[in-house]
Amino acid sequence: MLIFMKESDTVIAIIIILSVLLIALMYCVVFGFIAFDRSFTRKVYEGDQIEAAAKKVGTRPYHEYFRRGIYWFKDFKGKEEVWIKSKDGLNLKGYYLENEKSSGQVMILCHGYRSFPYFDFSASAKFYYEEGFDLLFIVQRTHGESEGKYITFGLNERYDLVEWIKYVDNRHTGNAKILLAGVSMGASTVMYALGLDLPESVKGAVCDCGFDTPKHVIGFALTDVFKSKLLASFMSNFVSLVAHFKIGSFLGKVNTAKSLQHNKLPVMFAHGEADDVVPFEMFEKNTSTGNFEKILVTSKDAAHGLVFYYENDKYVKAFRKLREVSGID
Repeated sequence: MLIFMKESDTVIAIIIILSVLLIALMYCVVFGFIAFDRSFTRKVYEGDQIEAAAKKVGTRPYHEYFRRGIYWFKDFKGKEEVWIKSKDGLNLKGYYLENEKSSGQVMILCHGYRSFPYFDFSASAKFYYEEGFDLLFIVQRTHGESEGKYITFGLNERYDLVEWIKYVDNRHTGNAKILLAGVSMGASTVMYALGLDLPESVKGAVCDCGFDTPKHVIGFALTDVFKSKLLASFMSNFVSLVAHFKIGSFLGKVNTAKSLQHNKLPVMFAHGEADDVVPFEMFEKNTSTGNFEKILVTSKDAAHGLVFYYENDKYVKAFRKLREVSGID
């Protein structure tokens, strides 16, 4: 009888443990669905989008310069609204600003997560224009008027970028000289695209504060929720699992360590050590892989996407070096 009771207690203990584990697993899966829906869906900015971008600036450092750049875009005479269709059938919008000194040199500008192209390039776009480039501001899928159900953190956006490159090549009848530029998720989009077979018209890239993988940057963001890097990283696996079912890819499948191994084009990297959105360690990962020319601009004090402001002289000098090594006159 005593032996029977001990065996029964063991069975009960096992059932309790398994029940707790099952409940915990269910919680993790439910959390994955909730986190995915909150993170990968469209954010709607009400009203005029230029004004929404200006409002988004808030009181961040250099906020007056941000607004000045946004309104420079707004007031630019002759900008065109242009459209392409993605490989999966989405209508994607862009804005083309032809330079008065246009000679086929084009910057394709890729904005970041839930942002605006004229927000993320509020300062640098005017500089690129003054350097003689046409500017193509693309509106990433699931942003603004571009179609799309889910943001994919660069996984599908890299293929959209290839279609935009084709658009520029057709516009310039094969005589374009293109530099890609991205900020945050846009920078990761560019880095992932550099692992593809790009047309010869693409000569180089600018990657500002990009992350290495969607999984890692989501795990980093989840530290605000769980107050533990280890737990946040663990929970990001369930967001990745949901992403596999929703968008067809695990969030760690595509990463800069793999894509940049295939790249041969020169890249200018910029990142601030005070970045609390994409940690500086990701810059170190991005710049430690691949065999290609790397031009680095860092700032001890710059937060996310602010290196151009904090280190303007260094940024300008680095960009002009990129032009030189890219073979763009």
